[in-house]
Amino acid sequence: MAEAVAHRPAARPQAVLADVHERESRLFALVSSSRDFEVSVGRLKAGDYLVAGAVLVERKSVADFAISLADGRLFPQVARLARQPLRPIVLVEGPMPATMPSVHPHALKGAVLSIAVAWRVPVIFTRGPDDSLLALRILAEQARVPAEIVLPRAGRKPKRPTLLRLHVLQGLPGIGPALARRLLGTFRSIEGVVLADEEELAAVKGIGPAKARWIRQIVGEGFRAIIRQTAPHG
Repeated sequence: MAEAVAHRPAARPQAVLADVHERESRLFALVSSSRDFEVSVGRLKAGDYLVAGAVLVERKSVADFAISLADGRLFPQVARLARQPLRPIVLVEGPMPATMPSVHPHALKGAVLSIAVAWRVPVIFTRGPDDSLLALRILAEQARVPAEIVLPRAGRKPKRPTLLRLHVLQGLPGIGPALARRLLGTFRSIEGVVLADEEELAAVKGIGPAKARWIRQIVGEGFRAIIRQTAPHG
C-alpha cells in the first residue's frame, strides 16, 4: 500500500504550511524541494506542519518525545493539537539516538496509548526524515478522501472498553470497523496488535502483506525500538 502511494505523483502539488521553528529541520528541506508540495512558512497555533489544509502534524524526534514527556510539555502540546478543527497526528521521527533519555519504557508506551485513547490523536513512527516525507505524501493523499469514509471514528469517544479499543485501532491506516474487530479478536489487545510481527498481522483476514508491512512500519517498529533502547539492562 505504502509503495503504491509513494510512487504515484499527486495530481497537483499539495499545500503545506510549516511552522517557523521547522525551518532548520531536515524534513523541512525535503518537503521544500519536493515537487509534491507547495510550501509556505508561518506560525501555527499547534503542530509543525499543516498538510493539505486538513492534517495537522506534530513532529518529534524520538529523543524529544521522551524528553517532552519527562519535562511535562508533551500532553499540553497534544491537547492543543487535539483542539484544532483538523485531523491531528503525532509523528515520532527516527533514527534512534545512541543514548536515550532516562525515561522508563512503560512510561513511553503508556504515553503513546494515552495520546491515542484519551486524546484520539494517532501516533506514527518513521525511520528518519526521508520516511517522514513519505508519511506526509501519504497523509496528503488521504486528505483527498471524502469525509464520509472516516465517519466511524467521528463524534463522541466510546466509553465501553472494547468499543474504545476498536475506536483506537480504526486510527491505523486502512483499518475500518470490521478489520478492527478481527485484529482485536486475534491479538486480544491494542498492545498485542502493535507488537505483532508482519507475518502475524498479514495472517488476519483482510489485512494481507501490504497493510501488515505498513502497520508494522509506522507503529510496531517504533514501539519495539523505543522499548529496546530504554529497557533496563542486567
